[in-house]
Amino acid sequence: MSEEMTKPQRSLNPKMIVGAVLVVLAVVFVLQNTEKRKIDVFFWHLSMPAWIWLLVLLAVGIVIGSIFPWLRPRKKKD
Repeated sequence: MSEEMTKPQRSLNPKMIVGAVLVVLAVVFVLQNTEKRKIDVFFWHLSMPAWIWLLVLLAVGIVIGSIFPWLRPRKKKD
C-alpha cells in the first residue's frame, strides 16, 4: 500500500499536552478535596464536598460573565 492510503500518525501538540496536564491536575484536586464543607446562606445550611462548591462557583462565574458581556475587555479596532 502507498503511504497516502495509510492512516496519518498523530503527534502530540502543545494543546494536547496542556489539556492532559490540566485533566491530571483536576483529578488530583478532586481526590484531595472530598471532605464535606458546610455553607450557610441566609437560612439555608448546605453541605457538599469542597470540589463541588468550587465547581458551582465556576459555573456561577461563567453565567455572570455571559450575562454581563460589557465587563469583558473590548478589542481595539485598528
